[in-house]
Amino acid sequence: MDQRLHIKSQDLAFICTTSFSMWPFLRPGEKILVKRIPAEDLRIGDIILYRATNQVVCHRLVKKIKDKGKYLLYARGDNSGSSPELISEKVFFGKAIGILRNGTMINLAARRQQFINRLIVEIGPLVTRFKPYYVMFRKFVRDYK
Repeated sequence: MDQRLHIKSQDLAFICTTSFSMWPFLRPGEKILVKRIPAEDLRIGDIILYRATNQVVCHRLVKKIKDKGKYLLYARGDNSGSSPELISEKVFFGKAIGILRNGTMINLAARRQQFINRLIVEIGPLVTRFKPYYVMFRKFVRDYK
């Protein structure tokens, strides 16, 4: 998910989403509040941000492994049926702690949201089976605009 970075402070930033990689959970044009945290504090289901080439990517953490004192992170966009991408701790930027949607801040640290995030990780593999229908729906949504 490509994004434009708007620095708020050293530990907090607002990022505006620009792609469909996390759709339907995140929609293009929404702003997410990102907090810089150590990789050891991440939980499966968290939405993480990392640098890839010259862009910031926002995907969901699906697996975390500690290897020789460093963390290996596996992340995947909600809109992807592909295998998770391996991310080193070096390129990890932070974790989304809120979504600004229609003028309301959604707290991603709330127990309900954490449950939903974890559930999305568990049902993610099923997305692959329904991908053809989703692609048709997404094309319809784009053409409708």
